[in-house]
Amino acid sequence: MRFSTFLITISVIIFTLTSCEGGSFMSASSANNEVLVIMDKDAWEGEAGRAVYDVLNSPTKGLPQREPNFKILQITPENFTSTFKMARNIIIPEISEIYSEAKVSSEIDKYAYGQIIMTVRAPDTISFINYLKENTEMMVNYIIDKEMERNAKWLIKDSDAPQSRIQQVFGINIHYPKGLPNISEHPNFYWATNNAARDRRDVVIYQFPYTSEDVFEKDSLIAIRNEILGKYITGSFDAKMITAVTSYNPDYRKMEYNDLFRAELRGLWEMSSDMMGGPFVSHAFVNEKTNMVIVVEVFVYAPEKNKRNLIRNMEAALYTISIKE
Repeated sequence: MRFSTFLITISVIIFTLTSCEGGSFMSASSANNEVLVIMDKDAWEGEAGRAVYDVLNSPTKGLPQREPNFKILQITPENFTSTFKMARNIIIPEISEIYSEAKVSSEIDKYAYGQIIMTVRAPDTISFINYLKENTEMMVNYIIDKEMERNAKWLIKDSDAPQSRIQQVFGINIHYPKGLPNISEHPNFYWATNNAARDRRDVVIYQFPYTSEDVFEKDSLIAIRNEILGKYITGSFDAKMITAVTSYNPDYRKMEYNDLFRAELRGLWEMSSDMMGGPFVSHAFVNEKTNMVIVVEVFVYAPEKNKRNLIRNMEAALYTISIKE
């Protein structure tokens, strides 16, 4: 039964850090894309628990098959001991008449470094459920963005991306995962891949002159993507990379991160005249020093496998991007 309490084994890899007060502080543990819910058994198996489950079990955007946004773990408040307080993503529902309205608050690094605790408070079950339904996307995006930030910090320490070459051509800093040794370059175009038959991972960077804000609109980004990637990423029988718009309408949002306004595109790629395809995520922004629009994209290929973790691990590279000083 999906609302039953999970038996949790959290493998804790602990790093001791120095806090501002001079004491020791430990890094949050647990797996990526995992959320721990602190809720008593009756509430978890009731309507309130179902509402929490539905938020966290909502489908991940931009995948060819349905995968939940998060792996969900649940324990009761009395079992929320020191080990579980090390979890990186924690949700604590509180339903009580002492609250006048439903709202959510977030605490950062309360028990461990790199941790978020979201507390959802409401005066009654109905308002609690309605609040979650109305704010599902906000809560999901918040947790995912924090996952990206954590993974980006790790990549900055552990990446072996050829910084000097990318800085020279594009004027940006980026750190992407290790294990992408095959590099192809063309004018204003850079492509790194592991070129694997399965569990394939790719990073693409390309740029073109900035002419107007219209280039950041969804349809423009898709058209430019099809033109440039279709030119340089090709396959057998005249196959070329294109954006799949029939099977999945790409998701689009505008955001700001690391002092860069960005247009994000998230969807599915496919090869024309071929069966290959998979998810991609791209960030487009202006390098004001060069007046060039830069697009950084990650995509993966993993037939017959789940792809959520694979694409999110690659997506974290987008959160390491900054303009070279």
